[in-house]
Amino acid sequence: MTAPDPFWPRAYQARDKLVAQFLDHPDVSLIDIGYDLENKAAPQQIVLRVHVRRPSAKQTLALPPEIDGLPVRTIVADYGVE
Repeated sequence: MTAPDPFWPRAYQARDKLVAQFLDHPDVSLIDIGYDLENKAAPQQIVLRVHVRRPSAKQTLALPPEIDGLPVRTIVADYGVE
């Protein structure tokens, strides 16, 4: 029997920290875990992603570069009901 992979519990815990700090901000529409779509050298890298409604929110939020060893990336996207 192999030991469980400690990555995912750590990733969920790091995401939850971001959610507690930033999800109530009006410019934040979503916080998730996913691939680093901007990293052409390592597109399979898993990162924490903060989706913001406006490009200016990248600077005003002052997001940390990483949490618990997972990089934090910002995606500009304003989601709505289709």
